[in-house]
Amino acid sequence: MRNTRSAVVLASLLCLGPLAAHATDEKPADCKPDAVWTDFLGHGKCYIEGDKAPDMYTREETAVKDWKSKGLRAPEDNSQWVDIKGTYVMVNRENSVIKEIHKKK
Repeated sequence: MRNTRSAVVLASLLCLGPLAAHATDEKPADCKPDAVWTDFLGHGKCYIEGDKAPDMYTREETAVKDWKSKGLRAPEDNSQWVDIKGTYVMVNRENSVIKEIHKKK
């Protein structure tokens, strides 16, 4: 019984690890010009190309459908453009990695 309880506690802690990795207290002003700021689970974070964006940006309903009219190139395979706080970001739908960031003009 003791081993089972320990395993449950350990599994719970491991599940919280990814959330803790996103838990920062950056402010929009902390972001460099080539970064995008977003709020995820109450914590702000600056994201740059190559970072893993919050999974909500891989959902089809967050995709910018009219990317061409926005002056954006066609999204790469398994990717989509999303609008994050006034910035267009190409996100890989399979692994959430940010591929490009374009500020609105």
